[in-house]
Amino acid sequence: MENMVFNDTTSAWPGYKCLKNLFIFGDSYSAIGFAANLPPPTKVDRKSVPFQGLTYADEDGTNWVGYLLTQHDPHPDLLVHDYAVGGARVPALGRGGAVETQVNTNFLEGYAMAATPEGLPWDAVYSLFVTWVGINDCAYSQTHTETLQLLFSLEEKLYAAGARLFLFIDVPPIGRAPACINSSSERDTTYTNWNTELRQFVTKFAAAHPDARVLSFSAFDSFNRLLDDPKKHGFDTKDVRTAWGPVWRDQLHPTSRVHEIFARDLVTFLESVDAPAA
Repeated sequence: MENMVFNDTTSAWPGYKCLKNLFIFGDSYSAIGFAANLPPPTKVDRKSVPFQGLTYADEDGTNWVGYLLTQHDPHPDLLVHDYAVGGARVPALGRGGAVETQVNTNFLEGYAMAATPEGLPWDAVYSLFVTWVGINDCAYSQTHTETLQLLFSLEEKLYAAGARLFLFIDVPPIGRAPACINSSSERDTTYTNWNTELRQFVTKFAAAHPDARVLSFSAFDSFNRLLDDPKKHGFDTKDVRTAWGPVWRDQLHPTSRVHEIFARDLVTFLESVDAPAA
C-alpha cells in the first residue's frame, strides 16, 4: 500500500509539528506498556529514552513512538495516548488487548472521553488517530474482509467520537522476518492480501468522510527499502535474515535501530502533507 493522502481539499490538516495528541491503536510494534489502570499520559522527558524497557524493541532502546518524540521535534505539548498491546489482533475473541477492546473500552470508556465543562481533553483539530495492526491477524487467515469490516466499524466509532485526523499503517513484510523466511509462499500472500484489502477499506472510509483527513503509510515499503539495501542503512547483508542481531531483536520484532529508521520515514511522510495556508 503506497503512501496516500485523502481529502486534502475538503478537510483540515494542522501540520505535523502542530499535532498535540497522538492516539495509537495496535500491537507489539507500537506498544509502550499500556495498562488500563494507568493514569492519563503526561509530557515525556525528551532528553531521556522514552518507554525504555516497555517496548518490544531493545531493552535499552525504544520504538518508533519514542523516536518520533526525541528525534523529530514534534509540538512541545504533544501527548502520546498509546493503547497498543503486544499480540493484539482486531477482534477481541475473549482475549484482552485486542484493538476492539482498545477502542471500545480503553478509549471510548476511558479518560479520553471523560468530558469536562470545557469539553473533551483533546481537540480534534490537533489529534491524530493512528492504527497499525494486522500482523497477528494474518497468522490466522489468508483473507481479511471480515476482520477489516470490524476494524473500520471501530474507526467509525472514533469518527463519531470526534476524530478527524486518521493515519493507517499497513503490515511490514513479515515473510522476511527470521521466523518466516523458510515458510511457504502462502505465508507471504496473507500479508499482501491484508495490505491490498486495507487500502480498499481506507479509500472507502475516506470517501465516506470528506471532512476527515485520512492518511496511509506503508510500513511494507519502508521495511523493504531497508531489507533490500541493508548496507545503505548501516547493516551487513547477513543481518536481514538473522534473529537476535542488528535488524531483528528476535524472530519477529525489529530492533530499536530499525524503529528509528521507520520513525524517520514516517515523519518524512507526515511533514510532506501540506498544512493549510496561513
